[in-house]
Amino acid sequence: MAHAFEVFGALDPGALPLHHAQIFLFIAEEGSTTYRKIEEKFALSNASASRVVNSLSNAARHRQTSLGLCDVYIDPEEGRRYRVKLSKKGKALYRSLEAIK
Repeated sequence: MAHAFEVFGALDPGALPLHHAQIFLFIAEEGSTTYRKIEEKFALSNASASRVVNSLSNAARHRQTSLGLCDVYIDPEEGRRYRVKLSKKGKALYRSLEAIK
């Protein structure tokens, strides 16, 4: 498991708190998820879930930089809701983590 944290740390040393890594793994396992599911799973407010997702995505709304690991898009079934899935970069990282096992 220590090797997995080294992979995360190589992205941008010090820029990825543990709960961000946990949420990244949750998104990867779900395939696609909503902010609401992230809020419920990790007991976060909507604002906190939004900040974490934005730091993991390409949209750096609350940070100077973002990691580009996730894509945020409007839910086709509910136009007022956003969904999150792994980007190509995120999928590559997840494959690297799976290879560590």
